[in-house]
This record gives sequence, C-alpha cells and structure tokens, in this order.
Amino acid sequence: MSSFAERADDIVRAVKLLRQHGVAVGFPMQTADGEIIFAVGNDFTLTADQILELLEHGELHAEGVRRSVEAQAAATRR
Repeated sequence: MSSFAERADDIVRAVKLLRQHGVAVGFPMQTADGEIIFAVGNDFTLTADQILELLEHGELHAEGVRRSVEAQAAATRR
C-alpha cells in the first residue's frame, strides 16, 4: 500500500482526470484500518492505490474503472 501523503499529488491528478472523463468522484474517506477510499461513479468504491494503478496503466476512465471493479469482484468470488 502506498502512502497517501507520499502520493497525494498523483492522487489529486488522477481524481481530476477521472472527473474530466465525466466520472463522479467523491471526497477521500479513510477506513478503520487507515486505507484511503473514494466513491467513484454511482456504484463503486476504489482505494487510492487502485486509482493510481489505473492511472499507471492508462485505464483511468469510466470503462477502466468498471473493468477493475468487475475483476476485483470476480477474484473475491473465487
């Protein structure tokens, strides 16, 4: 897990990019175990690390978010 403080500029850039693509992104929230999460779109929650991973892979758009969430759900069901 990356440190939010260390990657804050990258996270801000990624959130702005998602919003430019028309994806609604909520304010950051912190889980009980200290992980930073964001409400993304109408139905999804992503961690800061997941958002940064999408950014690094050029998948930071609505379809990339959907595929990421679906892949995560499929892996959880196994």
